[in-house]
Amino acid sequence: MSTIGARRIIGALGALYVALSVLRAFIGFNIGASTSRIFLITLVIAVSGFLLLYGAYWLPQSDINTKFHADIAGWCLVGFGTMAGLLILFHLQPEGGFSEPLTGIPILTALGSVGGLGVGVYDSQAKTQTRQLKQRANQQEAVAYLGQFALETDDLDDLMYESAREVADALDNDYCKVLDLDSENEELLLRQGVGWKKGIAGEATVSSIEADSQAAYTLANNHPIVVEDLETETRFSGPDLLRSHDVRSGISTIIGPFDEPWGILGTHDTDRQEFTEEDVNFVQSVANILADAIERAGKEQQLRERQAQLDMATEAASIGIWTWDIQKNVVTGDEYLAELYEMNPVIVTEGAPIEAFYDQIHEDEAEETKSEIKRAIEETGELKTEFRLKDGAITWVEIRGEVEYDVSGNPIRMHGTVADITERKEREQQLEQLVAELEESNERLEQFAYAASHDLQEPLRMVSSYLQLIDSRYDLNEEGEEFLEFAVDGAERMRSMIDGLLQYSRVETQGDPLEPVDLECILDDVRDNLQVTIEENNATIETEPLPRVQGDPDQLRQVFQNLLDNAIEYSDVQPTVHVTAERNGTDWIVSVEDEGIGINPEQQEQIFEVFQRGHSRSEGNGTGIGLALCERIIERHGGDIWVESEPGEGSTFSFLLPASSSQ
Repeated sequence: MSTIGARRIIGALGALYVALSVLRAFIGFNIGASTSRIFLITLVIAVSGFLLLYGAYWLPQSDINTKFHADIAGWCLVGFGTMAGLLILFHLQPEGGFSEPLTGIPILTALGSVGGLGVGVYDSQAKTQTRQLKQRANQQEAVAYLGQFALETDDLDDLMYESAREVADALDNDYCKVLDLDSENEELLLRQGVGWKKGIAGEATVSSIEADSQAAYTLANNHPIVVEDLETETRFSGPDLLRSHDVRSGISTIIGPFDEPWGILGTHDTDRQEFTEEDVNFVQSVANILADAIERAGKEQQLRERQAQLDMATEAASIGIWTWDIQKNVVTGDEYLAELYEMNPVIVTEGAPIEAFYDQIHEDEAEETKSEIKRAIEETGELKTEFRLKDGAITWVEIRGEVEYDVSGNPIRMHGTVADITERKEREQQLEQLVAELEESNERLEQFAYAASHDLQEPLRMVSSYLQLIDSRYDLNEEGEEFLEFAVDGAERMRSMIDGLLQYSRVETQGDPLEPVDLECILDDVRDNLQVTIEENNATIETEPLPRVQGDPDQLRQVFQNLLDNAIEYSDVQPTVHVTAERNGTDWIVSVEDEGIGINPEQQEQIFEVFQRGHSRSEGNGTGIGLALCERIIERHGGDIWVESEPGEGSTFSFLLPASSSQ
């Protein structure tokens, strides 16, 4: 008997007695009965009818479970039938019978029906309370069981099926489902469930965006959605999946966070249901268990993938992994560590005292390695050391580790890696040997360059002297004077080039150690050195405040002198040169800007190479070594030098220098 059918039966009985009360009053007036008698009889029958009518109206608003409404209607019929049966038995007695059957029968059966209603309500309330207590207990047991099951199983589908079964059983519902959200296709797959038609689970889908979908409405709200009667529901009409299974009521809630849901947990019934707050909380608790299990499964999958990647990386990079339980003095490692130390893999993977690993260290490095480990535990918290192993071949290893401390600051574990660095050590030794050979070669080259420049200077001085003697002793014509002038100029340029090459070759070897240098003082010295050039060209040197940098004073003086000399050399009359500085992080960018003839873009790269000029000899003097010397000096300081220029618009030479640590 459905809920509506039960209410109709009770209401029909009530309407029947209200009609009988009216009929009995009409008959009483027609037969001349007293008004008080008519009123009393009519009142008893009518009140009974109205009580039954009110009971039919009150049932949906009561806290009695709808499943027990039919029991109340049954009790009403039992009360009616019992009283009717008693009346029939009384009427069949030899001396029985009713003197006024139209009065006694309606009154007694009405009172019997009302009595049955009262007994039914009382019995149903007791059953409802018992059912609620049983449901609460079942729900708590289900949550505890599913929580434990989630920890024990690795199969999410098994957990989802068990969750659907437990929810349906605990709420006494016909259906339960777990929907898996596919955001890309905007649909939800019925991944697991109970009660549905065969073939539905794993195949059926519902829209995650359509307005008539309870699932879509659930996704749009951050709280569980309760439906007591889908026929009267105004928020959505229900998808085909629910309508095809005659669903009328249910609860649905999101699995996972609202902004990133994994799916939906929903339970439904074919009868109209009034779900309590405890029922809703129960469904939400199961959804939370599923969400935690799904998140944990995702993290475990990520962990497995990362572990696989780590295994591949460590294998490819020849790196082993180890952990030292400091308090238990047990070191565990992987197979690579065992192979590297030539130890039994079973012993290494299961754990061994650290002394077993100390025994494998070469005696020359054993004490130092132990000291480094002790210092890492007691002071730094980090370990990095290299040592040789005590094997037949020379094997170098590097171990790195990080100490883990408890809340009291006591060391409990050290996690680390071990790597075979034998090849690296061999390369380092080869590199050290090569560097030594290069240094020796550079020293010989420098000695050669110095000797060559010294030996070349003497013939040049002799050539210059004889040219000067010819000029003073012989009376040459105009053409001879011109040729002689060319010869003297060539000899002087050759001497300048040799001096420049000598300076260029000594930038690295003859430079002073870098120290804090005040560029203001350097620029003042350069101005003094170029005083004659500045006055002859009526030049102006404009400067902004210059910083202190880390550098070699003599070499920086050479840089400024070359750049200022070039700026004046390749400018028009009354040249103006601007010297500025700009902070760039831990460095300074110093710029020398002129208003001269500029440099073609295609020549701006090559002007820093030896013997490369940016202009013809007719546009200015120069050996082609000055800018190359500047570049080498700046590179020795760890910086860079560059030029920005357009023909006819001047040039800006900029170079980068490290700021002084004392600044």
